[in-house]
Amino acid sequence: MSRIVPLLAVLVVACAQGQAPFTSPDIKEPARADVLVQVGNSSVDPAVARVKEGGSVSWTNDSDYEVVVSFPGADASKFQCKELRPNFSKNGDTIESLPFVAGAVRVVLPCALKKGSYPYTIKLVSDISQMDNPKATLAAQIVVE
Repeated sequence: MSRIVPLLAVLVVACAQGQAPFTSPDIKEPARADVLVQVGNSSVDPAVARVKEGGSVSWTNDSDYEVVVSFPGADASKFQCKELRPNFSKNGDTIESLPFVAGAVRVVLPCALKKGSYPYTIKLVSDISQMDNPKATLAAQIVVE
């Protein structure tokens, strides 16, 4: 019984801190050759996709809405894309995905990514006619290392 009390005290302290023992919020996910980003009704996972230079990024839609991935003009100009189609197109100086619905389809960014940071937004729309009036807009980022 006397051995259980100190063990319980350690567990209580660890749980009270709000995170599991031996973890650190400062640890970042390592860069990978290929990254899959999952879009939900109010989330992007991972919110910061770390990819190796020359790697690829793709998205799946796990939400109840159609999804549009959008890279603003200043960041889109850094992309080296031979061809954007079939999943992306250029809208002014912005690169956007075509709207895609939930399911097994992966939308792949067809551009060679150089080292740097690429912020982007995800628009959740009820249908294609609502592209300028999204139900939600989520912010995310690609970091190429």
